Amino acid sequence: MLGKLFERSSDGPSTPAPLALDEPRTRAIISTGGRRLIDHYWGRYVAFLHDDSSSTSWVLRDPTAGLPCLTLRFGGVYVYFSLLEDALTLGLGPFEVNWGFLAAGVCQMREHAHGTALRDVSQVVGGECLELRGDKFSSSFYWDALQIANSNLIEDPAQATSALRNCVRDAVHAWASSYSSIILSVSGGLDSSIVFSCLRDAPVKPEITCFHYYPTGSDMDERGFARLVAKSGNRELIERPRDSALSLQPLRNVQAFQEPGNYLYYLEHSRLDAQLAAEHGATASFVGWGGDQLFFQERAVWAAGDYLHYHGLRPDVLRIALDSAQMDRISVWEVLREAVGQYAMRRHWNMGEDAGCFRSLVRPEILAEVRSSGAYLHPLLLDSRGTPSGKLWHAHQLSGPWEFYDPLGEPDDPETVAPLYSQPVIELCLRIPVHVLTLGGWDRAIARRAFYNDMPLEIVNRRNKGGIEAHLRGILEHNSAFLRGLLLDGALVQQGLVDRNKLATVLSGKATRIQVSSGELFDFISTETWLRRLRNQAWRAAA
Repeated sequence: MLGKLFERSSDGPSTPAPLALDEPRTRAIISTGGRRLIDHYWGRYVAFLHDDSSSTSWVLRDPTAGLPCLTLRFGGVYVYFSLLEDALTLGLGPFEVNWGFLAAGVCQMREHAHGTALRDVSQVVGGECLELRGDKFSSSFYWDALQIANSNLIEDPAQATSALRNCVRDAVHAWASSYSSIILSVSGGLDSSIVFSCLRDAPVKPEITCFHYYPTGSDMDERGFARLVAKSGNRELIERPRDSALSLQPLRNVQAFQEPGNYLYYLEHSRLDAQLAAEHGATASFVGWGGDQLFFQERAVWAAGDYLHYHGLRPDVLRIALDSAQMDRISVWEVLREAVGQYAMRRHWNMGEDAGCFRSLVRPEILAEVRSSGAYLHPLLLDSRGTPSGKLWHAHQLSGPWEFYDPLGEPDDPETVAPLYSQPVIELCLRIPVHVLTLGGWDRAIARRAFYNDMPLEIVNRRNKGGIEAHLRGILEHNSAFLRGLLLDGALVQQGLVDRNKLATVLSGKATRIQVSSGELFDFISTETWLRRLRNQAWRAAA
């Protein structure tokens, strides 16, 4: 067993479990082919199990997919590893680039699936178990988000509020018990504030150091909110300015991973976080990541349609439609039109509807091909199986795991932990319908209710959220020469994924009607630097 493991209790808190379990527990797990791990444990782990009596082995990745589990076949042997550098050290490779995977990524049509950006390297999906019995190989899913979402629904707001509060506190407390000292990123938003409130009164209290990054340009300054959070627990808040003159040159030195990642996040935070952790003796860095997806932060437009799916036409649907319109800031008629389309016409949202909506530079034929394929979506989400649109979208949002390894990291860096994104919390949120999660026209309504008395009212009651778009634009402008050299004649253009003429216009610095988000450009940057890293490692890139 690799990673971190916690044991569930039906009438008490989750407790840390040793990775080397005692004989009775081990026998109980093996007798179920590993299924008992899903039902009675949770955490961030990959389990390797073996039963001598049946000559059977199992490889099981936890449902959150928190720890990477890559695999390839070499000389008739299945090799499993979490870090690509380890495979290279063993002399495995060279590997060919999987251009279909990269195309899906730039079209925003890629989720947690078996494929990676390397053709011969695949991955075990979260909740999946591989069984090897002699020469026979089989795969099955022990954990299914849609199956959970369509069973044992919690529609009573009071019950949902109580259950969410208990579940989130239990998960955060369990993670906190694993470290003696942590640093916590306090954004000033709801999710990191919830994590702090749970840490503040954890039974096993680690030392907590709160820190916050703030923009120096025209973006909304969140320091006032972050200070309120830290003050609520009598903690000092370490504040750091964001640097819009950040150089992107260090991206040339990212570690070789199986696919591109969110490199800008690590370039901005990685070394600063590691330094802060070292100064305070912290071995973990906690973040509030996952809360927006779990607690339902946007797209209430589907709530009324979901309600009709569960209950048919009842008076409450109008109230729910009004709540949805308020939250999404659209007309109630738009909500009702969507609801009728779902209910009467049996129309369901699919990932292809969103693919490429915020991609101005991807060539249209590439976008059309990726939309029709869906090759790199989560295998259990390809068929809605009668799941209503809102909950289906919710499940898709929860299919992307937190990146475990830091591409610019060092061996002594703190472990990054997103405690909200834990299996019990995911399961509970999947069982709460969208019309309950958005009650009263509030995003993350049940989470707000659950922790209403644990946070400053300014945090609980705020509807707006700060952004860093101006900061990101500043970084792009500061690195304009680097971007032109990297992107204009890069592999994405050469492979026909990106329209060079449009890209050149956007990077010219002149006014243009082409609306391009900074996120699209940073995705291209990450992909190009990843591809260059492959070439620097003398890997073969297949055209």
